[in-house]
Amino acid sequence: MISAIEIDSFRGIKNFKLENLFQINILTGGNNCGKTSILEVLASYGQPDDFRMWRSVIRRRVGRFSPYEGLTDYEGFSNLFDINEEKKYLGYKIQENEKWTKVSLFADTIEEEMTGRAYRNILNKYFGEDQENEMFDSIYLLSGLDIEIVIDEKSVNQFRMYDAEEIVKLSPRKMDNSKHTKNVIYISPSYHTERYNYLQNILDNPELYEEILDILREYDEGIISINYSNHSKTRRGVYQILSKSHQKALPLNVYGDGMKKALSLISAAVMAQNGILLLDEFETAIHTSAMEQTFRWILETCKKLNVQVFMTSHSKEAIDKVLKCAPELMEDIAVYTMYKENEEISVRRLGAKKAIEVQDEMGLELR
Repeated sequence: MISAIEIDSFRGIKNFKLENLFQINILTGGNNCGKTSILEVLASYGQPDDFRMWRSVIRRRVGRFSPYEGLTDYEGFSNLFDINEEKKYLGYKIQENEKWTKVSLFADTIEEEMTGRAYRNILNKYFGEDQENEMFDSIYLLSGLDIEIVIDEKSVNQFRMYDAEEIVKLSPRKMDNSKHTKNVIYISPSYHTERYNYLQNILDNPELYEEILDILREYDEGIISINYSNHSKTRRGVYQILSKSHQKALPLNVYGDGMKKALSLISAAVMAQNGILLLDEFETAIHTSAMEQTFRWILETCKKLNVQVFMTSHSKEAIDKVLKCAPELMEDIAVYTMYKENEEISVRRLGAKKAIEVQDEMGLELR
């Protein structure tokens, strides 16, 4: 388990510490206090020496109706660094099993002249034959970033990207031989509206399958089964739900967001075995009447499968449900309230029992 996080600089967070982490960690606080950024740090820790991992961290913020839609890799990486600092640097340390791992990214802004021929070789899919001659005769001045990834003071990867479409020059090092790999599963607030990457692993496990049907009856009491159907070779298959409430099996997509969100959380908890589960705004779309059973199953399963959980929320009711849904796990839960003071981010930590006491008996606002 991760026991501590120290962030030197990441997006707008500087000189920040989370210590004495538990198996289940609830991060709360006002808007723009850094909760999602903490999850992004942990997501990058899954494989910090891999360009693709960092690229996926950037894309966490891109989703349906997202203001980040359309970001290039160059813009996304630029936003990882503190915009108020001339030096482009981000760094953090994570303590796991009493050992610290330090991860740093350094970036230098560059300008490079590139011939039209070289430019076209990289971007040939964007240009047609009619532009070829004009392009070959041109010289392009491109802005970019030279980025170096350093782990424990050792350079492990370098790449260059340009502020032009999606040009990225990776180092010749093979990108799939990472020595720094951990199973990290990240579920964004809108994940359930876009994909069901982990659901098949549940359907292939008879014991888990029956448990999940019991949970889903909180959302549709007539549910009988879930199956993956692929009758057409020309398109992707769909998950279908058979319920007494309907005359035939219906695609999962026609159900409400609550059931889809529950399925995404449940399947992700199983996929995160022996790793880390990151749940951003975990209560989104789940009705309060179904929270207790859904959250209890997720927390009990994470305990059983050796999964460390980091979850963010603005909801007083959702935090209260998590704190009280599984009394036997109360010693494994902590609440971290993050807040800004003079542009610095501070944190207050409470164990589950103390959090319940100060909230119910003293009226303290956990958020």
